[in-house]
Amino acid sequence: MKTHKIQFTSYNQPVLIGRFMLIFSRRRIEVTDFSFKKINEEDGEFTITFNAEQWAAENILKQINKQIDIFEAQLN
Repeated sequence: MKTHKIQFTSYNQPVLIGRFMLIFSRRRIEVTDFSFKKINEEDGEFTITFNAEQWAAENILKQINKQIDIFEAQLN
């Protein structure tokens, strides 16, 4: 397993945290760090660090991109 980081921009809404973390818990992937940075009054940048295989990380990125409120997501 390797450490991966997903960064994405979305609306600044507390309910979104639960939605994103549900994606990880359904796949039983360990999240090692989670942070949020406010960009402006309406938007924010989420950063989630986790341990997974490369194929699992790419699948999670696809799942996060399918969420309605995501503006941009990238896997680092």
